[in-house]
Amino acid sequence: MKIIAGKLKGKKLVTLDGLDTRPTLNRIKENIFNIMTNYCDFDNKIVVDLFTGSGNLVIESLSRGAKFAYANDINIAAYKIIKQNLLACNLQNDSKLTNLDYQTFSKTLNSKCDILLIDPPFANITCQQWILDYFVNNDLLNDNAIIMLETNVPLDNLQLNF
Repeated sequence: MKIIAGKLKGKKLVTLDGLDTRPTLNRIKENIFNIMTNYCDFDNKIVVDLFTGSGNLVIESLSRGAKFAYANDINIAAYKIIKQNLLACNLQNDSKLTNLDYQTFSKTLNSKCDILLIDPPFANITCQQWILDYFVNNDLLNDNAIIMLETNVPLDNLQLNF
């Protein structure tokens, strides 16, 4: 897995062995970032990733100019991989890494974000509504914030109350 654009383009990242995390493949990540780039410039943006995995999306965002990233993963092995990747990319001062469940993590945030990344493990696919409600009700999204939500289920019942 590599960073595909920005100041860290080509930098290889370490990923967690096994199926506990699902690193976003480079071609999928490229498509995600191409779509997001149509709506925002990453310069000086604040990124929040509730289920960070390897740090792939956070590091890609920072490589493209994001100002700061909050990275969180409850899995201690993933947390260690993220920390390793952030250090290898010299991004420890541009990020805050935590090892909390998504609700506790969300409740620790005290600043708004511009980009919210929600890519939970498939075993936790019911959390999206709580996250969206929490971020909206607690004014944690800047105007024109982008929410990237990855899931393996239809979102027909998801309520977007913005």
